Order: sequence, then C-alpha cells, then structure tokens
Amino acid sequence: MSKIGVPNTKFGRLYTEHIDFILAKNVPGLLNQYASDCLLISSLTPDKKPLYVRGHKELEQFFRDRIFTLESLDTKIAFWAEDEAKQILMMVEEIHAVAKDGSKIDCRFYDNWSLKDGKISVHFAGTVQYPDGSIA
Repeated sequence: MSKIGVPNTKFGRLYTEHIDFILAKNVPGLLNQYASDCLLISSLTPDKKPLYVRGHKELEQFFRDRIFTLESLDTKIAFWAEDEAKQILMMVEEIHAVAKDGSKIDCRFYDNWSLKDGKISVHFAGTVQYPDGSIA
C-alpha cells in the first residue's frame, strides 16, 4: 500500500493512521478517530445520492459494509489543504483499489474532515470521478 503525497503533519499522520486502520479492518481504531456524535456524508453510492451516517454504530456498519470490502488500497494525494487551528482538512485522492471479488476500482475521491477536540466530527467522503469514468 502506498500513500503518495501525504505531508508529515498532524493531519497527515492522522490520515495515514486512518488508511492503515482501513487496511487492517481495525474497527476500534477507526471509531476512536471519530467523535461519538459524528456525521459522515458519502456520495459513493450506486444511485449517486448522499448517504448520511450518524454516530459510531452507523459508522461501524458503514465501514464493514462498504470500506472493508477492499483487499488493497493505494492513494495518491492530488490536493491537500489543512488548517490545524481550525481543525479542518480537505483533500482529493487518486484511488487504486482491489475489492474482495478481484474487481479493480480506480477513481478520484475527496475527503473533508472537520475535527472537534482532535476527533473527526464531520466527514464528507465522496467521489469526484467514479470508477466508470463519469464525473460527479
């Protein structure tokens, strides 16, 4: 697994840890990165409509059903912006992954995090360019 272009900053290390938790399918580690009342909004859905995930219980199910289906994951940062004082991070990633069924997933993805007391409070997770090449 590679994480190309991730800066050596507080948020860069949090992101690296986040991806490592995903690859290890480490639910407690991931949940510990999020505030208990977190909100994740994802556009990575078959119907391309927003999915709202609230709190640790829904977040755990989201990771198990959607994210832990990946066998490999490589990311290359295309855009990175952070403000540690405001506790916000914005990034666009080039994603290359392989699902459990062997299918390849190549897309452009964005993650925007707003943190509260060092935990992810709001996470916008979505697609800029879908695996079929279409643009969001």
